[in-house]
Amino acid sequence: MTATIKICGLRDYNAIKMSVDSGAKYLGFVCDYPRSPRNISPYKLVELMEEISHFDAYKVAVTVNPDDTVIDIIKGSIDFLQLHGSETNQRILEIKKRSNLKIIKAIKIGAEKDLQQLDSYRDADDLLLDTPAMEHSELLMFPDNVRNVLELVCHESKKALLVTKRKMRVGPSESACRSRLQTTLSCLVKSHGGER
Repeated sequence: MTATIKICGLRDYNAIKMSVDSGAKYLGFVCDYPRSPRNISPYKLVELMEEISHFDAYKVAVTVNPDDTVIDIIKGSIDFLQLHGSETNQRILEIKKRSNLKIIKAIKIGAEKDLQQLDSYRDADDLLLDTPAMEHSELLMFPDNVRNVLELVCHESKKALLVTKRKMRVGPSESACRSRLQTTLSCLVKSHGGER
């Protein structure tokens, strides 16, 4: 099993460069979601993607129920579209057909029973297991039996599972770094090994 770093909530060149220099392979940008303090507009996202096109990392637009207009604006500038809303598997298929993008579908996991949602998004390229509240959640610790189920599902479906940590308890130096980046760190866990 290999692990790859994804930094989410990026907005400026210096934070992006620091992320890439530190080994991040996925760069996430909250797009068209004004409730987030890390939000950027679709047009700003396109502009920023042109500025960082030379970085060797996947560019991910993090969205909530994006409409077709937003998708059309950003589709030529990113590698992945990360969906955090109420998108169905049918909507995922529509977005893929329209944009030719790879899709990461976020699934809110608050309890073990929520794992039953994993089969609902068979056409997503990757799944992100997310804690329920964007700004107020704690790290969800999966018991060993749940981790084993996740690894099995991931292996059988050939999908990557991204398990998100939010509001981590960190020491002073880590806190300063996180504050500088203004990001959320998630770990992309691949059970099928190798690079994308």
